[in-house]
Amino acid sequence: MANSSKNHLLLALILIIIGLLILLNNLGVTSFDLRLRTWWPLLLIILGLHQLVSSRFTNLFAFILIYIGGAFQLRRLGIIDAAQFKLVWPLLLILFGLILLFNLGSGRRRAADTTPENAVDTLVIFGNVERRIASPSFLGGNLTALFGGVTLDLRGSELPEGVNVINIQAVFGGVDLILPEEWAVEIKGFPIFGGIEDQRTKQGGPEGLTGPKLRINAFVLFGGLDVKD
Repeated sequence: MANSSKNHLLLALILIIIGLLILLNNLGVTSFDLRLRTWWPLLLIILGLHQLVSSRFTNLFAFILIYIGGAFQLRRLGIIDAAQFKLVWPLLLILFGLILLFNLGSGRRRAADTTPENAVDTLVIFGNVERRIASPSFLGGNLTALFGGVTLDLRGSELPEGVNVINIQAVFGGVDLILPEEWAVEIKGFPIFGGIEDQRTKQGGPEGLTGPKLRINAFVLFGGLDVKD
């Protein structure tokens, strides 16, 4: 509930600021350019910051959204020119590589058997991995599919009390997440040229439900995330 209140507070502040700017413009006090074509990259920055805060600063891929949004915003405002904008893409590759570098340690753990681990930390590049975790206290973790696919089956696991967070990154790849049907699940994400699909037959966990919950923070770029039971 605390995180939900923070999200609502952030949205309220954004709406208030936008409303004040429009009001000042209409009153002739200011002359801000408030056209959507000028400020649309700001939405990417806000989404990236939201992903970063929601994941408790563990979802490093949120920095990609912030970086892309920041680069386009500077270009729309005329702060950088076309020649400087060409530097954005090679720098993006470097940023992407640095993020992967921080996760390389997890790439060596590619078990396909059932394990009792209470967290997942997996990176798959150009491959496919199937994992089944049977844990009495699954806490969440990180799952990244880059030009590959991952299937994670948690039907033998249970959640501890509170909000348990799993960060999922699907970049030119796909992730299938199979959950127990009785779990309370909250999915947050912003797909870019991809999709996030909740295929559960029983979508438990209405807003405000107390008890164990799994929060899924998803970053999907040219990929897909399917949540099943």
